[in-house]
Amino acid sequence: MLPKNTLSSIILILISHFVLAQTHEGKIVNKEVTSTPLAFVQQHKLISKFLEQEVAIDIYLPESYNKDCNLHTYPLIVLLENEFFYQITGIAKHLSSVSSMPESIVISFPDGFEKFYAPKIYTNNSNFWPKSWTQMPFDGAPGKFVDFFKEELFNYLETQYRIADYRIIVGTSPTSTFPLHAFCKEPNLFQGHIAIAAGDIIGMGYTPNETFIDAIIDAVKRNPGTRAHLYVTSADEDSDYDTVIGKNLEELQRQMQAFTSNHLKLKAEVFPNESHYGVVIPAFISAMETFFPKKKWNRDFRDFEKQPGNTLDNIDQYYLKLSTEYGYAVLPKAERWNSGNSLRASANRLLRQKRFEESIEVYKRLVEYRPKSAEALSTLASALEYNKNLKEAFVVQKKAIELAKKYDKEHLEYYTEHMEEIASKIEDSKE
Repeated sequence: MLPKNTLSSIILILISHFVLAQTHEGKIVNKEVTSTPLAFVQQHKLISKFLEQEVAIDIYLPESYNKDCNLHTYPLIVLLENEFFYQITGIAKHLSSVSSMPESIVISFPDGFEKFYAPKIYTNNSNFWPKSWTQMPFDGAPGKFVDFFKEELFNYLETQYRIADYRIIVGTSPTSTFPLHAFCKEPNLFQGHIAIAAGDIIGMGYTPNETFIDAIIDAVKRNPGTRAHLYVTSADEDSDYDTVIGKNLEELQRQMQAFTSNHLKLKAEVFPNESHYGVVIPAFISAMETFFPKKKWNRDFRDFEKQPGNTLDNIDQYYLKLSTEYGYAVLPKAERWNSGNSLRASANRLLRQKRFEESIEVYKRLVEYRPKSAEALSTLASALEYNKNLKEAFVVQKKAIELAKKYDKEHLEYYTEHMEEIASKIEDSKE
């Protein structure tokens, strides 16, 4: 017989391991569960010689990043306010999933910067800040930030990730000064510039007699061929507090309208029914619609199938045009959970229409874009099978099984059965 103390210990261990009996008013309040981290955020630390400090960087990757082939690159969104990191990554995930913007890598700086190297612009008697301030209390020397971004941060990120040649910087309230400065003075540093809660800032300037409105229009005139996108906004709460804010935004929008084009997308607006920092989320959504209009990014793939000529050629021609406009390789969506506007859905439709050759072409592109997907290979095998290319279908399905052993063991039995069916058809064809 076990000693009483030992028996008690065993009972306690069993109870703690299978905590299923703890209840509160008849409800289970605790039980054994398993947890798996589902994180698409990493933190890196970079020693900056230009800023003379260690810089922590939070990095969000799209969920498809590790599924995509190396042809896929992703725009970079740089947030100067870490407070909004998870809000912006959530919006980017949603908008890209419905093709209202490209999938993007988002970064921010959780520890901030020891000094904020924005130009010490003149307040020009802004009513939004203390009257005693003749200049904003930044640390000056914006070239330090320029060097940090250009020589250190971008170089480092490009060695770690597939960064597209399209970068967006987002600032809010005082930090919006640097995106505005970059637009005016460093036109190739970023391609997209978002200045939120900045209606007062654009009334300030490099000199007491100049505003950012003047500098923005001057930059547009000096660099007519530069690909640049600019979005500036403030909440109506701010413009109600200081009517000059609303007037600044109206004036900027009025002057920019004459220059807006495919390569120069410009918008300034007062956002209704919002507060100073509450405007961040709706403003970012509006900026994405300004930079990436839905009519261009959320194309109906059925149109490509209905157009004269080959479907895949039609798709490629459209996305080549989009790539030329944005300056980096924009690729069609391989898959979409919520829509038929993807390569997979298009290939499926072509297969149902018995347009076998076109279907096979699109499936092969899907396989190229999803190199770890056993399902993509298996669907290609099905298309080949329907087109009586049984030997090729068998080879492809065999590859699908090899991928499934690594990445999709849950469906391995299905892939094996599919290969056996193809093998059986090959045998039948020999008789």
